[in-house]
Amino acid sequence: MNGKRTAILLFSLLLGCKGSGIERGEVAATTKGYLFIDNFSKSCGGGGLVTVIDSDSYLATNSVPTAYEGTSSTPFPVWIRYEREDPDTCTQSTNRIKILSIRKRE
Repeated sequence: MNGKRTAILLFSLLLGCKGSGIERGEVAATTKGYLFIDNFSKSCGGGGLVTVIDSDSYLATNSVPTAYEGTSSTPFPVWIRYEREDPDTCTQSTNRIKILSIRKRE
């Protein structure tokens, strides 16, 4: 009887210790789809994955796995690690990031 109680207690503790799924350095974000930007008047173009972090939209300057980089505008919740990028040379936009890692948020 004592062994069953111990087993149940250990099992309960293991379930209670389940983490939130957030890993160090990650933030919650939502992808909004791929945006292509073409500024013919300035002879430059670009684009990237649009990601919303804390209600602010950012444009990823690097490629991410194709599962996240589609033309869909359906919001897709993800965990990301990122770093800020310098303003672009075309429009001086400051809302640019480099995604270091990305994974589906559940």
